[in-house]
Amino acid sequence: MAKQILVLSQCWHPENGVHQRRWTWLTRILVDAGYEVTVITPPPHYQRKMDLKTWWQERRFFSAADDQVGRSGERIIRSGFIPAGNSLTFRVLNQATVALGAIWVILKRPGSLRGYRPDLVIGTVPALPTAAATWFTAVRFRAPYIIDLRDAWPDLLEESSNWNKSTGRRSIREKIFTKGPLQLLSALTRKVVNLALKNSAGISVTSSYLAEDLQTRRELQTNGHTPPVTTVRNVFPAETNFVKDGKPRSRNGRLNVLYAGTFGRAQNLENALKAAELAKAQGVDVSLRLVGAGVTRAALTDSVARRGLNVSLESRQPAEDLAPFYDWADTALVHLTDWVALEKAVPSKTYELMAARVHISGVVSGEAAELIRDRGAGDVVTPENPQALADLWVALARDPARLVTSGMGPEWVAREREHVARRRLLSLIDNAIG
Repeated sequence: MAKQILVLSQCWHPENGVHQRRWTWLTRILVDAGYEVTVITPPPHYQRKMDLKTWWQERRFFSAADDQVGRSGERIIRSGFIPAGNSLTFRVLNQATVALGAIWVILKRPGSLRGYRPDLVIGTVPALPTAAATWFTAVRFRAPYIIDLRDAWPDLLEESSNWNKSTGRRSIREKIFTKGPLQLLSALTRKVVNLALKNSAGISVTSSYLAEDLQTRRELQTNGHTPPVTTVRNVFPAETNFVKDGKPRSRNGRLNVLYAGTFGRAQNLENALKAAELAKAQGVDVSLRLVGAGVTRAALTDSVARRGLNVSLESRQPAEDLAPFYDWADTALVHLTDWVALEKAVPSKTYELMAARVHISGVVSGEAAELIRDRGAGDVVTPENPQALADLWVALARDPARLVTSGMGPEWVAREREHVARRRLLSLIDNAIG
């Protein structure tokens, strides 16, 4: 009889973000290896455009009794939730209710889940409350569990005072919560996440830097031993087969720069706008296209208008429609702010651009910077240094040959996807089930 794996997730296909694409790919690996995968997740709502009236009329506070079949052959049980906006306060509320919705399904086991008992539970984090829900579920079923820790949590909690730096405003809630409640919530969350990690049968992460760090943390050790930590990178298949032709273009004092991704707190794209302004002062016209969505969009829109730059803010595009954007770009921006925790993060866009041989302008540090340099995928400058980024763009515009990447990036990404990630994931699963 096939082994049963239960996955708890904040979101799932048909939503089309990094997490969903990662887990569509990982689920296919598991199903192809003979596992039966069941997923408990809320209905699509990641864009958070569902208003409370619609939520109430469609009774989305209840879980669905009927299951669905997912893109990779998994069974999907949709759980209840409360929708939320972009503010941190309401995102926490949303994530907490999603976790509670999953727990309700576990306790009631409606519909096709009657009599169900998994051999392994996997919780994907963030959202952080999922870690607690995963631990509870594993105890309920007396099954081992794995935490898929996709970012450097709980380390990012240390940057909570800077989370709204790039949104251009501090809400009244933030001003109140930072006087004590936020610190208390962060400390409690850190303790819960660390306990969930410590008692797990294994941890999967997306960065080798983070894996190495977790393996040395005393708070995760039991009798001097840490749960197995495995790096499964975000090298999921791209939705487009685009590959740059490798021919240098004459730029004549111009440079086309693309950013396609999240306009988020961890990116702080205001730095890129300052760099474009500084490059313009040096005689290079940077045509910057920012394609995506996120909480800093309004602040970026205001800054572009104020600076009078050649910058286009465009709506988020489906991953399969990005080929024309990659073809237009001379270089693509991979951008993070200077938080220490982000040194152990690698934006998934890094791998996609590497495979497509699109030159990367990396505003990153730590592992992401190392990968871009070592694979000959582009150039790197330190975060929050707009002058360094402006100087790079000026140099690229004046020497277009630098925009042609000739490293082994595509071959390395293909090997990681087709062999390394699969082997590591299945080994982690097999060891956890025993």
